[in-house]
Amino acid sequence: MPKTTLLLAALLAGCGASAPEEPAEAPPAEPAAEEIVNVVIETTLGEIEVELYPERAPLSVAHFLRYVDGGHYDGAATFYRATHTANGDAHDVVQGGMRSLPMLVRDGGEAEAEPPFPPVPHELTQDIGIRNERGTLAYARNEPGTANTEVFFNVGDNFVLDTGAGDPTRDGFGYATFGRVVRGMEVLDEIHRLPTDAPAASEVVQGQILNEPVPIVSVRRAE
Repeated sequence: MPKTTLLLAALLAGCGASAPEEPAEAPPAEPAAEEIVNVVIETTLGEIEVELYPERAPLSVAHFLRYVDGGHYDGAATFYRATHTANGDAHDVVQGGMRSLPMLVRDGGEAEAEPPFPPVPHELTQDIGIRNERGTLAYARNEPGTANTEVFFNVGDNFVLDTGAGDPTRDGFGYATFGRVVRGMEVLDEIHRLPTDAPAASEVVQGQILNEPVPIVSVRRAE
């Protein structure tokens, strides 16, 4: 058979070959992992490890870490307040800090420790996306924008403390949540069970002040 005929036959045979496969689509990119900063709160009753969410609550986390990195809580703060729904309180929390809010200062005196930094601007729970549920960390405050050294842990689900909760006794702005316990919740539960019969500076916190505040030895970034 002539060469030209062989070549034509080969070309015709090739026409029946299957088309090359389309390249497979690349799998969707994995979402970037959320930034998390872990801190360890050492108390005389044990350690509490908390993860903070700087992407969700940038102002609150930056403010808290300013105190942590500067060592301002170390030996200068306590857990001193516990509230109980079983006793008629609106929520179940353990509160601590440098005891600088006016309602916590007795006899019109000065704060136990004057805050070294100005208050943090208020962040709403509806924007942060973290409700006041068991194990979360939030800022205590008077008016919105007055939070500074005082924080509290929710030891129950306290949705009444969320933004827009509709409680007529509150201002509706909620309490800024910015972290969650990952280790040591039993320490907070133990603090929550301590007696709260100490004299209070205000009727608002009557029956909520620990007889023996629990010292905060240090607060540091987790290694």
